[in-house]
Amino acid sequence: MKLNTGDGVNTLKQIVKRLLCIGLPVPVFLKPVIRMIYYAGVFLVESCTFLRKFFWVEPIVRSLCTSVGRNLRIESLPFIRGRGKIVIGDNVHLSGTIIFHFSASLPEKPEIIIGNNVFIGNRCSFSCARRISIDENALISAGVRIRDNDDHPLDPSRRKERAPVMAGEVADVKIGRNAWIGAGATILKGVSVGENSVVGTSAVVTSDVSANTVVAGNPAKTVRIIGTETELSR
Repeated sequence: MKLNTGDGVNTLKQIVKRLLCIGLPVPVFLKPVIRMIYYAGVFLVESCTFLRKFFWVEPIVRSLCTSVGRNLRIESLPFIRGRGKIVIGDNVHLSGTIIFHFSASLPEKPEIIIGNNVFIGNRCSFSCARRISIDENALISAGVRIRDNDDHPLDPSRRKERAPVMAGEVADVKIGRNAWIGAGATILKGVSVGENSVVGTSAVVTSDVSANTVVAGNPAKTVRIIGTETELSR
């Protein structure tokens, strides 16, 4: 008698599939109890998060920064590498883990200025050798990278020696009022993003963005003027 292994495998797959789809039925009288347990769990987690922020995260951030304004919302400690000034305005929300990297290659102390009502998303990173400023009401989405330098010299021999960047390889970055930087975008040295402008998701911005403008792509180009119905060809 010859066994059909293909049928056996298919049967086993069907059994596993049914097992994976099995759910535990919830009696009607237990639903309110389960909801209460869930909400109690949410309350416990949020309470622990608040206490950690109040007694641990915020005091450390206020000690590390040059100045911090009122009503700071922060969820976890930022990662700060190097020495520099961090100035944070009022009503700023730092969501998730933020990375601040300072370069000590220039005589002046590098500084990052964050204005009032600014939101900065999770896993954003800042590389600052001189100055990065973010004006009020700007929105910086998750994973955005902003740098006022190239991180490494362009000359391969200097890179090999791990030489620091020079003054000519550094240029200030400015994010204007009400600007919105999309998730995963990169803002390179010397760029000024104008007031009310929008930088598209994953865009790489290598030159200035005019006010009231939407840019997208790599390198980023103007695709729309805010306040008009005209969409420009890339």
